[in-house]
Amino acid sequence: MRDSLKRIYWVYLKELASFFGSSLPPLSIGILAFCCGFVSVILASTDRATYEQVTVAIFYIFYILTLGAGVFLSMSAFVNERRQGTLELLYSLPISDLELVIGKFLLNFSILGVLLFLMQGVYIFWIAETPMYMTATGLIGLWLVAMYATSVGIFASSFTESHLISLLIATGILVFIDIGGYLAGLLPAPARDIFSYMHALDQFNPFTRGILPLQGTLFFGGLTVLFLFFTVRVLESRRWRGN
Repeated sequence: MRDSLKRIYWVYLKELASFFGSSLPPLSIGILAFCCGFVSVILASTDRATYEQVTVAIFYIFYILTLGAGVFLSMSAFVNERRQGTLELLYSLPISDLELVIGKFLLNFSILGVLLFLMQGVYIFWIAETPMYMTATGLIGLWLVAMYATSVGIFASSFTESHLISLLIATGILVFIDIGGYLAGLLPAPARDIFSYMHALDQFNPFTRGILPLQGTLFFGGLTVLFLFFTVRVLESRRWRGN
């Protein structure tokens, strides 16, 4: 167990060095500044709204931004490895596919988690003057969404060497899960019962109102584990096929 944690930590540090050696840090800061300015405009145009309405609106904006940021940060997780020819080198090291996936996931999620915390602290708690409990549940909800979006981005990146294709795959998955519930009525049971829960935004909604729902937590947490598992299976398949 300890050796496995050390290998995951090594992958995390490797990804962290690659992140700071790329153009992503200044780009991330620029996107953060743009988002903060965008939210400021929204706040300035809602003078007649209550703080609950403003808070819920901002959380919905952050929900969409979190989905996009999660995919943006993670869609290159394995694309760059294939382009640079380093994936075969990683296969030759005593690192399992699961350890490799977890290390990459933790790095991308931790970066996005810090950005979300900074935006939450500035806009939700300080400027919007939202109660602490609503700020806390909203942040937890956004962190769960970030985990889910990051796992989808990593899964999409395991299929291809193209950033564009990886982006399209991840976006398609996110859109399908967000609107899947609306298609439930067109399906026979038991598929209808399963798809009726596939309203990602509806699962996120209670977090914006100061509630910490078990169903929403299991929904996003379960999808995160599921897509990380799928990623491991894709890597195992490609390893045995030698590509």
